[in-house]
Amino acid sequence: MRRKRIKSNGTLMAWSNGEETHLRREQTRELKADFVRQQQQYRRRVAEGYEWETDTPAVLRGESMLREEYSDRLWGVGLHVESMLELMLAAVQLIDWDEIVLGPEINYYHPNLSRYRYLIGRCRERVDEAPRLEPLLANSMAQDWFVEMEQRYAGSKVTGWIS
Repeated sequence: MRRKRIKSNGTLMAWSNGEETHLRREQTRELKADFVRQQQQYRRRVAEGYEWETDTPAVLRGESMLREEYSDRLWGVGLHVESMLELMLAAVQLIDWDEIVLGPEINYYHPNLSRYRYLIGRCRERVDEAPRLEPLLANSMAQDWFVEMEQRYAGSKVTGWIS
């Protein structure tokens, strides 16, 4: 089978084996630089007051969404391990465990818990797509925190916001 080649100005930019697209190292660096640029712009907008919500959980959600989007781009070009690491980091950076509040009805609350559970679910979906990533998730801080949260608060209702 002949590989499809993507060229720009006569230079090979990427190639595909029919299942994945492979980028050259320079294009991978450009992906990372674009993510860093977006992250800096977001932080600048928050600092200048242009974002709608500027409380800490909302800012963490915004940064997490940027990281999730970057993870999706990495996954799309076949960098599965890097993508999984970014997605787990997006989940971990959402929660400040010192700010979880236990209510009188044994409810626990943090504005980002729903989004955290959503991102862990996405990590598990990626493991289903690429089973070789399973040890990476099983030995991660994101999974450990999720298991601890589920064990400690098993009898309570989960509350929080979905972003």
